[in-house]
Amino acid sequence: MAGIAQARLEAEQAVANTPGLNYVIVRPAIVYGPGDILGVTPRVVIGAIYKESGERMELLWSQSLRLNTVHVEDVVSALWHLTSHGNSGSIYNLSDKNDTNQGKINEILEEIYGIKTGFLGKAKSSIAKALGMKQLTDFVNDKHLKPWSDLCKSRGILDTPLTPYLDEELLYKCETSINGSAIENTGFAYNRPNVTADAIREVILDFVHKGVFPDGLID
Repeated sequence: MAGIAQARLEAEQAVANTPGLNYVIVRPAIVYGPGDILGVTPRVVIGAIYKESGERMELLWSQSLRLNTVHVEDVVSALWHLTSHGNSGSIYNLSDKNDTNQGKINEILEEIYGIKTGFLGKAKSSIAKALGMKQLTDFVNDKHLKPWSDLCKSRGILDTPLTPYLDEELLYKCETSINGSAIENTGFAYNRPNVTADAIREVILDFVHKGVFPDGLID
């Protein structure tokens, strides 16, 4: 993620340094919604694994770790809105009103799957980090990848772009905390101000309809 962030910053600087260019820069929070495979969906996939196994799903750190979100529909609407209402050279963050964190996402996963979730807390998470995040990441991915493959095969899914695989940097205590209110001064309004269980069900059902997510898992 650090490499991606650096590349995005360099791209922004290249745009800003282009003489005579009329532009705005948009920085979205974690994007979710139909079609998302990299934002909230990996957690949704992992939740499906624990639904199938009946085990408790536990995450590093605490429920307060911020993972601010924005729905893809609001991202698209904002981009269109800014073509005629954005101030050239300005930067606009996109983030809903939910102030989403790990706890809120876990509550949704508990509701849609009927599973139990929890957190290791700062002390245990710090110990895990000290022992080596690469080893921890390998362990986590080994724990999830085969069960996900087996689950998909049990439903006749032999190929899917969805994966529970996590990059090492995603396990660090790195918050995504974004104030997305500035764009509202241009007349924009968020139509999806909160992440809801129904919104995540919509994502899952879309993937089920496309044949890339196991059916029969959500409550």
